[in-house]
Amino acid sequence: MSSGDLGDRDRRAMDLFEKAMEKESHGSMSDAVRYYREAFKINDHIDLLYRQQKVPKAIQKLTNEHGKNAGRKVDEDAVNRIDVDRLLASFAHEEAHAPDPNNPDHQDENHMVVKLSNLGLDNHSYVEEAKPVSPLVHLPRELWTAILDILITTDPESWFRFGVTCKKHAYLAFGSSVLWSRLCHLIYPRQVYEENRGYQGKDLPVPKDPLLMLPQYGNSWKKMLRERPFVKFLGCYISVVNYYSEGAREEFSTTWKNPVRTVTYYRYLRFYPDGKCVMALTALEPGKVIPQFSRTNKLKCILANPEKDIGHINVAKEPHKIFHGSWTISAGGEVYVKVEEGSVAYCTFHYRFQIKSMGSVPNHAKLGWINFFAVYKDMGEGDDREGEVVEFSLKNETSFKFSRVRSYTLDN
Repeated sequence: MSSGDLGDRDRRAMDLFEKAMEKESHGSMSDAVRYYREAFKINDHIDLLYRQQKVPKAIQKLTNEHGKNAGRKVDEDAVNRIDVDRLLASFAHEEAHAPDPNNPDHQDENHMVVKLSNLGLDNHSYVEEAKPVSPLVHLPRELWTAILDILITTDPESWFRFGVTCKKHAYLAFGSSVLWSRLCHLIYPRQVYEENRGYQGKDLPVPKDPLLMLPQYGNSWKKMLRERPFVKFLGCYISVVNYYSEGAREEFSTTWKNPVRTVTYYRYLRFYPDGKCVMALTALEPGKVIPQFSRTNKLKCILANPEKDIGHINVAKEPHKIFHGSWTISAGGEVYVKVEEGSVAYCTFHYRFQIKSMGSVPNHAKLGWINFFAVYKDMGEGDDREGEVVEFSLKNETSFKFSRVRSYTLDN
Protein backbone atom coordinates (compact mmCIF):
# COMPACT_ATOMS: atom_id res chain seq x y z
CA MET A 1 0.00 0.00 0.00
CA SER A 2 1.42 3.39 -1.00
CA SER A 3 0.77 6.67 0.81
CA GLY A 4 -1.58 7.59 -2.02
CA ASP A 5 -3.77 4.58 -1.15
CA LEU A 6 -4.33 5.73 2.44
CA GLY A 7 -7.79 6.84 3.47
CA ASP A 8 -8.44 10.28 4.93
CA ARG A 9 -8.45 8.98 8.52
CA ASP A 10 -5.19 7.06 8.08
CA ARG A 11 -3.56 10.04 6.38
CA ARG A 12 -4.65 12.30 9.23
CA ALA A 13 -3.29 9.80 11.78
CA MET A 14 -0.02 9.59 9.84
CA ASP A 15 0.36 13.39 9.84
CA LEU A 16 -0.22 13.52 13.60
CA PHE A 17 2.22 10.65 14.19
CA GLU A 18 4.94 12.41 12.18
CA LYS A 19 4.27 15.67 13.99
CA ALA A 20 4.63 13.83 17.31
CA MET A 21 7.97 12.38 16.19
CA GLU A 22 9.19 15.85 15.23
CA LYS A 23 8.21 17.26 18.63
CA GLU A 24 9.91 14.33 20.36
CA SER A 25 13.13 14.96 18.41
CA HIS A 26 13.10 18.55 19.73
CA GLY A 27 12.56 17.31 23.28
CA SER A 28 9.04 18.76 23.53
CA MET A 29 7.54 15.72 25.22
CA SER A 30 4.27 17.38 26.27
CA ASP A 31 3.35 18.19 22.66
CA ALA A 32 4.70 14.83 21.45
CA VAL A 33 2.49 12.87 23.87
CA ARG A 34 -0.54 14.93 22.85
CA TYR A 35 -0.02 14.25 19.13
CA TYR A 36 0.71 10.55 19.72
CA ARG A 37 -2.56 10.21 21.63
CA GLU A 38 -4.53 11.91 18.85
CA ALA A 39 -2.91 9.68 16.23
CA PHE A 40 -3.65 6.45 18.13
CA LYS A 41 -7.25 7.52 18.74
CA ILE A 42 -7.76 7.68 14.98
CA ASN A 43 -5.84 4.47 14.22
CA ASP A 44 -4.62 2.26 17.07
CA HIS A 45 -2.12 0.59 14.69
CA ILE A 46 -0.65 3.80 13.31
CA ASP A 47 2.86 2.85 14.49
CA LEU A 48 2.76 -0.33 12.39
CA LEU A 49 1.33 1.58 9.44
CA TYR A 50 4.09 4.17 9.73
CA ARG A 51 6.79 1.47 9.69
CA GLN A 52 5.19 -0.13 6.67
CA GLN A 53 4.83 3.14 4.76
CA LYS A 54 7.78 5.29 5.75
CA VAL A 55 10.66 3.20 7.09
CA PRO A 56 11.60 1.43 3.80
CA LYS A 57 11.68 4.80 2.00
CA ALA A 58 13.76 6.36 4.78
CA ILE A 59 16.27 3.50 4.64
CA GLN A 60 16.49 3.80 0.86
CA LYS A 61 17.07 7.55 1.14
CA LEU A 62 19.84 7.01 3.70
CA THR A 63 21.43 4.41 1.44
CA ASN A 64 21.33 6.74 -1.56
CA GLU A 65 22.83 9.64 0.39
CA HIS A 66 25.35 7.90 2.66
CA GLY A 67 26.08 4.50 1.12
CA LYS A 68 24.88 0.94 1.55
CA ASN A 69 26.02 0.68 5.20
CA ALA A 70 24.07 3.74 6.38
CA GLY A 71 21.09 1.78 7.68
CA ARG A 72 23.08 -0.96 9.41
CA LYS A 73 23.55 -1.23 13.16
CA VAL A 74 27.05 -0.65 14.43
CA ASP A 75 28.59 -2.73 17.21
CA GLU A 76 29.62 0.09 19.58
CA ASP A 77 31.87 -2.17 21.66
CA ALA A 78 33.74 -3.33 18.56
CA VAL A 79 34.17 0.27 17.40
CA ASN A 80 35.50 1.35 20.81
CA ARG A 81 38.12 -1.41 20.68
CA ILE A 82 39.62 -0.06 17.44
CA ASP A 83 43.03 1.58 17.77
CA VAL A 84 42.29 4.53 15.49
CA ASP A 85 45.87 5.81 15.28
CA ARG A 86 47.18 2.40 14.31
CA LEU A 87 44.37 1.98 11.77
CA LEU A 88 45.15 5.35 10.17
CA ALA A 89 48.85 4.50 10.01
CA SER A 90 47.98 1.35 8.05
CA PHE A 91 46.40 3.57 5.36
CA ALA A 92 49.66 5.46 4.71
CA HIS A 93 50.41 3.74 1.41
CA GLU A 94 46.85 3.24 0.18
CA GLU A 95 46.09 4.44 -3.33
CA ALA A 96 42.76 5.19 -4.97
CA HIS A 97 41.96 3.02 -7.97
CA ALA A 98 39.07 3.02 -10.39
CA PRO A 99 36.58 0.21 -9.61
CA ASP A 100 36.81 -2.82 -11.85
CA PRO A 101 33.40 -3.06 -13.60
CA ASN A 102 33.92 -6.79 -14.13
CA ASN A 103 34.48 -7.43 -10.41
CA PRO A 104 31.15 -7.83 -8.53
CA ASP A 105 32.87 -6.82 -5.26
CA HIS A 106 33.52 -3.37 -6.72
CA GLN A 107 29.89 -2.71 -7.57
CA ASP A 108 27.08 -1.44 -5.37
CA GLU A 109 23.80 0.45 -5.67
CA ASN A 110 25.58 3.80 -5.76
CA HIS A 111 28.17 2.97 -8.41
CA MET A 112 26.41 2.40 -11.68
CA VAL A 113 28.36 0.59 -14.33
CA VAL A 114 26.82 0.70 -17.75
CA LYS A 115 27.75 -2.21 -19.95
CA LEU A 116 27.10 -1.72 -23.62
CA SER A 117 27.67 -4.98 -25.40
CA ASN A 118 28.28 -5.60 -29.10
CA LEU A 119 28.25 -1.91 -30.00
CA GLY A 120 31.95 -1.55 -30.81
CA LEU A 121 33.14 -1.13 -34.37
CA ASP A 122 35.06 -4.38 -34.06
CA ASN A 123 31.93 -6.14 -32.73
CA HIS A 124 33.59 -6.61 -29.32
CA SER A 125 31.80 -5.70 -26.13
CA TYR A 126 33.15 -2.87 -24.04
CA VAL A 127 32.36 -1.28 -20.71
CA GLU A 128 31.62 2.39 -20.10
CA GLU A 129 32.51 3.55 -16.57
CA ALA A 130 29.84 5.98 -15.33
CA LYS A 131 31.85 7.27 -12.33
CA PRO A 132 35.58 7.46 -13.04
CA VAL A 133 37.98 8.30 -10.23
CA SER A 134 38.78 12.02 -10.06
CA PRO A 135 42.26 12.97 -11.31
CA LEU A 136 42.64 14.98 -8.07
CA VAL A 137 43.63 11.78 -6.27
CA HIS A 138 46.96 11.92 -8.10
CA LEU A 139 47.94 15.23 -6.46
CA PRO A 140 51.05 14.96 -4.27
CA ARG A 141 50.44 14.53 -0.54
CA GLU A 142 52.01 17.90 0.33
CA LEU A 143 49.53 19.70 -1.92
CA TRP A 144 46.59 17.85 -0.35
CA THR A 145 47.81 18.86 3.10
CA ALA A 146 47.87 22.51 2.01
CA ILE A 147 44.35 22.22 0.55
CA LEU A 148 42.99 20.55 3.68
CA ASP A 149 44.67 23.17 5.84
CA ILE A 150 42.62 25.83 4.03
CA LEU A 151 39.49 23.67 4.26
CA ILE A 152 39.80 23.28 8.05
CA THR A 153 39.91 27.06 8.39
CA THR A 154 36.99 27.80 6.07
CA ASP A 155 34.71 24.75 6.33
CA PRO A 156 35.64 22.11 8.95
CA GLU A 157 32.64 19.91 8.08
CA SER A 158 33.90 19.54 4.50
CA TRP A 159 37.33 18.56 5.80
CA PHE A 160 35.74 15.83 7.92
CA ARG A 161 33.48 14.60 5.09
CA PHE A 162 36.48 14.40 2.79
CA GLY A 163 38.29 12.27 5.36
CA VAL A 164 35.59 9.60 5.57
CA THR A 165 35.28 8.94 1.83
CA CYS A 166 38.05 6.32 1.53
CA LYS A 167 41.23 5.00 3.18
CA LYS A 168 43.55 7.27 1.22
CA HIS A 169 41.53 10.36 2.12
CA ALA A 170 41.25 9.24 5.75
CA TYR A 171 45.04 9.19 6.03
CA LEU A 172 45.40 12.55 4.26
CA ALA A 173 42.78 14.26 6.46
CA PHE A 174 43.37 12.62 9.86
CA GLY A 175 46.91 11.21 9.71
CA SER A 176 48.83 14.48 9.48
CA SER A 177 49.94 16.28 12.65
CA VAL A 178 50.03 19.51 10.61
CA LEU A 179 46.24 19.52 10.36
CA TRP A 180 45.69 18.68 14.03
CA SER A 181 48.07 21.52 14.86
CA ARG A 182 45.98 23.87 12.73
CA LEU A 183 42.84 22.87 14.65
CA CYS A 184 44.53 23.51 18.00
CA HIS A 185 45.68 26.96 16.84
CA LEU A 186 42.14 27.76 15.68
CA ILE A 187 40.54 26.66 18.97
CA TYR A 188 42.68 27.39 22.03
CA PRO A 189 43.85 31.00 21.44
CA ARG A 190 40.15 31.97 21.33
CA GLN A 191 39.39 30.55 24.77
CA VAL A 192 38.99 33.07 27.61
CA TYR A 193 40.75 31.50 30.60
CA GLU A 194 39.74 32.23 34.18
CA GLU A 195 43.36 31.89 35.31
CA ASN A 196 44.43 34.74 32.99
CA ARG A 197 42.10 37.34 34.49
CA GLY A 198 44.10 40.32 35.75
CA TYR A 199 47.21 39.33 33.77
CA GLN A 200 48.57 41.22 30.78
CA GLY A 201 51.35 40.57 28.30
CA LYS A 202 52.90 37.26 27.33
CA ASP A 203 53.51 35.72 30.76
CA LEU A 204 50.04 34.27 31.24
CA PRO A 205 49.26 31.32 33.56
CA VAL A 206 47.58 29.63 30.58
CA PRO A 207 49.55 30.59 27.44
CA LYS A 208 47.71 31.75 24.34
CA ASP A 209 50.09 29.80 22.12
CA PRO A 210 49.12 26.09 22.15
CA LEU A 211 52.71 25.18 21.26
CA LEU A 212 53.77 26.08 24.80
CA MET A 213 51.23 23.58 26.19
CA LEU A 214 52.17 20.78 23.78
CA PRO A 215 54.72 19.00 26.06
CA GLN A 216 51.93 18.40 28.60
CA TYR A 217 50.21 16.20 26.00
CA GLY A 218 53.18 14.10 24.93
CA ASN A 219 53.92 16.48 22.04
CA SER A 220 50.78 15.20 20.31
CA TRP A 221 48.36 17.76 18.84
CA LYS A 222 45.69 15.10 18.52
CA LYS A 223 46.04 14.17 22.19
CA MET A 224 45.69 17.84 23.12
CA LEU A 225 42.39 18.07 21.25
CA ARG A 226 41.14 14.92 22.94
CA GLU A 227 42.11 15.83 26.49
CA ARG A 228 42.12 19.62 26.70
CA PRO A 229 38.54 20.96 27.02
CA PHE A 230 37.30 23.96 25.07
CA VAL A 231 34.17 26.01 24.39
CA LYS A 232 32.66 25.85 20.89
CA PHE A 233 31.53 28.98 19.05
CA LEU A 234 29.95 28.17 15.68
CA GLY A 235 26.70 26.89 17.11
CA CYS A 236 24.45 26.86 20.14
CA TYR A 237 24.31 24.90 23.40
CA ILE A 238 20.78 23.70 24.14
CA SER A 239 19.30 22.18 27.31
CA VAL A 240 15.86 20.55 27.03
CA VAL A 241 13.93 20.21 30.29
CA ASN A 242 10.82 18.08 30.73
CA TYR A 243 9.15 17.79 34.10
CA TYR A 244 5.75 16.73 35.40
CA SER A 245 3.40 19.18 37.06
CA GLU A 246 0.54 17.86 39.17
CA GLY A 247 -2.68 19.86 38.96
CA ALA A 248 -5.81 19.91 41.09
CA ARG A 249 -8.93 17.77 40.72
CA GLU A 250 -12.07 19.40 39.44
CA GLU A 251 -14.72 20.33 41.97
CA PHE A 252 -16.99 17.38 42.86
CA SER A 253 -14.57 15.01 41.05
CA THR A 254 -14.77 11.39 42.29
CA THR A 255 -11.30 10.37 41.07
CA TRP A 256 -8.51 9.68 43.58
CA LYS A 257 -5.75 10.94 41.27
CA ASN A 258 -4.73 14.47 40.36
CA PRO A 259 -4.20 15.32 36.68
CA VAL A 260 -0.56 15.47 35.57
CA ARG A 261 0.86 17.42 32.65
CA THR A 262 4.33 17.50 31.11
CA VAL A 263 6.02 20.89 31.02
CA THR A 264 8.79 21.50 28.47
CA TYR A 265 11.18 24.42 28.31
CA TYR A 266 14.56 25.12 26.72
CA ARG A 267 17.72 26.89 27.81
CA TYR A 268 19.93 28.32 25.07
CA LEU A 269 23.53 29.44 25.50
CA ARG A 270 25.89 30.85 22.89
CA PHE A 271 29.52 31.90 23.36
CA TYR A 272 31.71 34.45 21.56
CA PRO A 273 35.55 34.53 21.47
CA ASP A 274 35.70 38.00 23.10
CA GLY A 275 34.33 36.64 26.40
CA LYS A 276 30.72 37.63 25.78
CA CYS A 277 27.73 35.29 25.63
CA VAL A 278 23.95 35.30 25.24
CA MET A 279 21.38 33.19 27.11
CA ALA A 280 17.67 32.53 26.80
CA LEU A 281 15.07 30.58 28.76
CA THR A 282 11.94 29.92 26.72
CA ALA A 283 9.31 27.38 25.73
CA LEU A 284 10.02 28.08 22.04
CA GLU A 285 11.61 25.27 20.04
CA PRO A 286 15.07 25.54 18.41
CA GLY A 287 13.62 26.08 14.94
CA LYS A 288 12.21 29.44 16.05
CA VAL A 289 14.96 30.47 18.43
CA ILE A 290 18.23 29.71 16.63
CA PRO A 291 17.76 32.14 13.66
CA GLN A 292 17.12 35.01 16.12
CA PHE A 293 19.57 34.00 18.85
CA SER A 294 22.40 36.49 18.46
CA ARG A 295 24.00 39.38 20.31
CA THR A 296 23.26 41.52 17.25
CA ASN A 297 19.52 41.06 17.83
CA LYS A 298 18.58 44.68 18.53
CA LEU A 299 15.28 43.75 20.17
CA LYS A 300 17.08 41.49 22.67
CA CYS A 301 14.15 39.10 22.50
CA ILE A 302 12.98 36.13 20.46
CA LEU A 303 9.73 36.56 18.60
CA ALA A 304 7.30 33.65 18.57
CA ASN A 305 6.19 35.01 15.19
CA PRO A 306 9.31 36.34 13.39
CA GLU A 307 7.18 37.65 10.50
CA LYS A 308 5.53 40.10 12.87
CA ASP A 309 5.94 43.80 12.06
CA ILE A 310 8.84 44.90 14.28
CA GLY A 311 7.51 48.46 14.37
CA HIS A 312 4.47 47.32 16.36
CA ILE A 313 6.35 45.25 18.95
CA ASN A 314 6.44 46.25 22.60
CA VAL A 315 9.77 44.72 23.64
CA ALA A 316 8.99 45.10 27.35
CA LYS A 317 6.00 42.77 26.98
CA GLU A 318 7.80 40.11 24.94
CA PRO A 319 8.31 37.06 27.22
CA HIS A 320 11.24 35.43 25.39
CA LYS A 321 14.18 37.65 26.35
CA ILE A 322 17.82 37.34 25.27
CA PHE A 323 20.16 38.05 28.20
CA HIS A 324 23.74 39.21 27.63
CA GLY A 325 26.59 38.05 29.85
CA SER A 326 30.27 37.15 30.06
CA TRP A 327 32.11 33.83 30.30
CA THR A 328 35.46 32.29 31.20
CA ILE A 329 36.82 28.75 31.16
CA SER A 330 39.32 27.22 33.57
CA ALA A 331 42.22 25.02 32.45
CA GLY A 332 40.29 22.06 33.87
CA GLY A 333 37.23 22.75 31.72
CA GLU A 334 34.98 24.54 34.22
CA VAL A 335 32.91 27.23 32.49
CA TYR A 336 31.71 30.26 34.44
CA VAL A 337 28.91 32.47 33.07
CA LYS A 338 27.84 35.75 34.64
CA VAL A 339 24.70 37.70 33.64
CA GLU A 340 24.46 41.20 35.12
CA GLU A 341 21.08 42.13 33.64
CA GLY A 342 18.94 39.03 33.98
CA SER A 343 15.26 38.29 34.44
CA VAL A 344 15.14 40.60 37.50
CA ALA A 345 17.03 43.88 37.84
CA TYR A 346 18.08 43.44 41.47
CA CYS A 347 20.18 40.26 41.00
CA THR A 348 23.30 39.15 39.18
CA PHE A 349 23.04 35.54 37.95
CA HIS A 350 25.97 33.11 38.08
CA TYR A 351 26.24 29.74 36.33
CA ARG A 352 28.97 27.11 36.54
CA PHE A 353 29.28 24.17 34.15
CA GLN A 354 31.76 21.38 33.50
CA ILE A 355 32.70 20.57 29.91
CA LYS A 356 32.05 16.91 29.11
CA SER A 357 31.87 14.74 26.02
CA MET A 358 28.84 13.08 24.48
CA GLY A 359 29.25 9.31 24.21
CA SER A 360 32.69 7.72 24.09
CA VAL A 361 34.13 10.25 21.62
CA PRO A 362 36.10 13.10 23.28
CA ASN A 363 34.20 15.90 21.53
CA HIS A 364 33.78 18.35 24.46
CA ALA A 365 30.23 19.00 23.24
CA LYS A 366 28.32 18.95 26.53
CA LEU A 367 28.01 21.30 29.50
CA GLY A 368 27.08 19.62 32.78
CA TRP A 369 25.65 21.75 35.57
CA ILE A 370 27.77 22.46 38.67
CA ASN A 371 25.69 25.17 40.32
CA PHE A 372 23.42 28.14 39.62
CA PHE A 373 22.93 31.05 42.01
CA ALA A 374 22.03 34.74 42.18
CA VAL A 375 23.58 37.56 44.20
CA TYR A 376 21.57 40.60 45.27
CA LYS A 377 22.84 43.95 43.98
CA ASP A 378 22.98 47.24 45.83
CA MET A 379 19.61 48.75 44.92
CA GLY A 380 19.98 51.93 46.96
CA GLU A 381 19.74 53.21 50.47
CA GLY A 382 17.87 51.06 52.93
CA ASP A 383 18.42 47.81 50.98
CA ASP A 384 20.18 45.42 53.35
CA ARG A 385 20.09 42.43 50.98
CA GLU A 386 23.20 43.43 49.01
CA GLY A 387 25.54 40.46 48.63
CA GLU A 388 22.94 37.92 49.73
CA VAL A 389 23.30 34.66 47.78
CA VAL A 390 20.32 32.62 46.58
CA GLU A 391 21.04 29.06 45.41
CA PHE A 392 18.75 27.56 42.77
CA SER A 393 17.81 23.89 42.55
CA LEU A 394 19.19 21.82 39.67
CA LYS A 395 16.60 19.08 40.17
CA ASN A 396 14.90 19.50 36.79
CA GLU A 397 17.88 20.83 34.84
CA THR A 398 19.61 18.80 32.14
CA SER A 399 23.01 19.15 30.49
CA PHE A 400 23.51 21.48 27.54
CA LYS A 401 24.41 19.81 24.24
CA PHE A 402 26.13 21.63 21.41
CA SER A 403 24.45 21.93 18.00
CA ARG A 404 26.38 23.26 15.01
CA VAL A 405 24.61 26.12 13.19
CA ARG A 406 25.98 26.81 9.72
CA SER A 407 24.67 30.38 9.62
CA TYR A 408 26.57 31.34 12.78
CA THR A 409 29.92 33.12 12.56
CA LEU A 410 32.37 34.16 15.27
CA ASP A 411 30.83 37.61 15.61
CA ASN A 412 27.25 37.65 14.29
